[in-house]
Amino acid sequence: MAERLDIMNAVYGVKVVDTHEHLMRESDRLKMQADPLHVFLPHYLSSDLISSGMTLDELNSIRSVKTPLEERWQVFLPYWQKVENTGYAQAIKIAVKDLYGIDGFDSAAWKPLKEAMEKRQQAGFYRWVLRTKGGIEVSINDSLFTIDVESELQVPVMRFDNYATPLSRDDLATLSARTGIPIHSLDDLLEALESEFAGIAKQIVGVKIGLAYQRTLNFEKVTYAEAEDVFNRIYRTRSFRRKEVMPYPAWPIGTYSPEGVSFDEGKPLQDYLVHRIIQLAERYALPVQIHTGMQEGNENIVSNSNPTLLTDLIREYKNVKFDLFHAGYPYARELAVLAKNFPNVYPDLCWVHILSPTAARAILSEWLDLVPSNKILGFGGDYRFVEGVYGHVVLARRNVATVFQEKVASGEIELRQVPYLASRVLRENARELYGLAEDAGFAPASQVP
Repeated sequence: MAERLDIMNAVYGVKVVDTHEHLMRESDRLKMQADPLHVFLPHYLSSDLISSGMTLDELNSIRSVKTPLEERWQVFLPYWQKVENTGYAQAIKIAVKDLYGIDGFDSAAWKPLKEAMEKRQQAGFYRWVLRTKGGIEVSINDSLFTIDVESELQVPVMRFDNYATPLSRDDLATLSARTGIPIHSLDDLLEALESEFAGIAKQIVGVKIGLAYQRTLNFEKVTYAEAEDVFNRIYRTRSFRRKEVMPYPAWPIGTYSPEGVSFDEGKPLQDYLVHRIIQLAERYALPVQIHTGMQEGNENIVSNSNPTLLTDLIREYKNVKFDLFHAGYPYARELAVLAKNFPNVYPDLCWVHILSPTAARAILSEWLDLVPSNKILGFGGDYRFVEGVYGHVVLARRNVATVFQEKVASGEIELRQVPYLASRVLRENARELYGLAEDAGFAPASQVP
């Protein structure tokens, strides 16, 4: 019993560095209605609902605040029963119970839940959820193509994927307007990318590449000429589509925009630009986050995101540190082998504790056998709403503590190693990788659940 308490103290005492979030600003969250179905269903649980048989029309209907919550709740409940077993649902149940005092969903739960959410809808909400309740010191926030953080609770990474994926003149015009650089050649596109990168490099802690949602992670080594040919084809396109600029009751006002190339046709340009983005990350000594493994949502090609497709990239850019996301799930062993073989690969469990708590424990246990402990990144919430982050970090701490208990009991690790390993996996590795402040910070043992 004393041994278990020592392990729990070690795990629950760490102030977590959260490697991956998509949180909106608190000020924007406070403007939203405190409506649980509207707040909790932008992603994840909504995907399980669709997988269980809910139609997209039903999902959009129950998320909309135009209909009374009581009516939408009754549509939601039968599907909730079908998905309540999943990791996504477990995170929501934990958050709703711990943050709002609601233990389980029934036909009447919507009202006290909504009232409890309304009471918490005030300044300081994020700090209360993340730091006071969740023990999360800082989150690395991915706001896609902008920097959108407003407090010391978050630090930003930035995506430059849109420079790699222009398919039409409209796409290039958007990038031109963004940077103020006219883009008429591949050199112009590279200049725009480098200009934005240089202007923002000191404001971010890393670069994110999320292209596994759209294509394979096999970013081949292509020539400038091959990339330029794709770029020039964009400007040679002579077919058009109508684009309405402003609706008008009697007659729509619009214009015609040239069509572009297909995503597959654009691959050489994408490959070339991804290499350039990584070269810029190397120049500015920024780590690179890459989505690997399962894609969120419904229906995709998971084999596109097998982390082993990145091997040539990892071998070429030995000075770039790659944070490979989501354990590559279901390719966690392949990712572990990359991390074992390459000093610049860091395997990350962000998202995985809610994908499957069981899988997360098995993966962490195996990684501790395979990978040096200074490289494993143990938690990233990966949520758009802050309650999900809380539910996720609770699951993560449980999983980490369970794995350590099992390994100590089996003699695979010694009890004396646990505080060091817990600090490494939940805090220090991410702090060092992203160059964050050194203050470790520990909570008193009385806060251990």
